[in-house]
Amino acid sequence: MEVNIQDMWSQNNYIQYILSGKKAYHTPGHSWLMKAGEAFFVKKGACVIEKFFDEPLCIMTFFIPDSYLQSFMRENTLLKSASPLTKPKNELLIPLRVNNIMTAYFDSLIPYFYSETKPSEDLLELKFRELLLNVLDNPENIDLKNYLLHLLSPQHDPFQQVMEANCLYNLSLPDYAKMLNLSLSSFKRHFISVHKTTPGHWLQEQKLNHAYKLLVSTGKPITDISFESGFENSTHFSHLFKKRFGLSPLKYRKQNEVSPIS
Repeated sequence: MEVNIQDMWSQNNYIQYILSGKKAYHTPGHSWLMKAGEAFFVKKGACVIEKFFDEPLCIMTFFIPDSYLQSFMRENTLLKSASPLTKPKNELLIPLRVNNIMTAYFDSLIPYFYSETKPSEDLLELKFRELLLNVLDNPENIDLKNYLLHLLSPQHDPFQQVMEANCLYNLSLPDYAKMLNLSLSSFKRHFISVHKTTPGHWLQEQKLNHAYKLLVSTGKPITDISFESGFENSTHFSHLFKKRFGLSPLKYRKQNEVSPIS
C-alpha cells in the first residue's frame, strides 16, 4: 500500500469530513485514523499527516478562524452551558459524531462543487452556520462544544496554547506569528514578556528536553528521535544535544543505560 507522510500546519481551525479513503493525524503522544463517513474538528497548529492511497481520498474541508467561532458562540446564547466548564484537553483533533442529519447535510453540499455559478457568500455562510448548529446540537459532540465555550472564557490563553501544542515541530517564528494573528515583532515582544527569554531559545530547550526523554526512556533510533522532536536533521540535533548535555545522543544513551539486575 502506498503511503504519503508529511508535516502540515494551519493558521486556522478546520472541520473535515471524509467522503472516501482514509488518513491519519499524528502529534507527539497521540494518533487518529479517520475513515470514510467520519468527521473531525482540527485546531489551528501543526501535525504529521499520513495519507493512504489504497483507495481515492476525497475530503470536504471548512476553515474557521478563532474570531468567527467566538462570534458564533456569543450570538447563539442557547449553546452556552449552565454548568461549569471543564478545561479542554490540549489535543489537536476532536472527533465528531456523525448522525443521519449531518450525513444529509454533507451530501447537500456536493452539488455546489459542480455548479456553473458560484454560490453567494451569504448562502455559503448560512450553510456553514447550519453545519455548526448541527454539530453542536448533538449531545455526543460535547467535547467540541466545551472547547468552543472555552474560547470565550477569561482563562483561554491562545498564545500559551499554540506554543505548547506546537513547540515540537520544525516551524519558523513567522509561522507561529501567523497562527496567533500577530506581526513577527509583536509576537517576539509578547513572547519575551511572558517567558523572559527569546522564542528561539525556548523552542530549542523544549525540543531538547523532549528528545532527552525519548533517548533515555525508549529504544528509538536517533534519527526518529530527531524527527519527533522537531529538528531539521539528525546532524543538527546531535550538535545541539552535545552542546547542551556534553555528549552525543548515542554516547549519552550508552553511558546512561541501566544494567539489568543479576
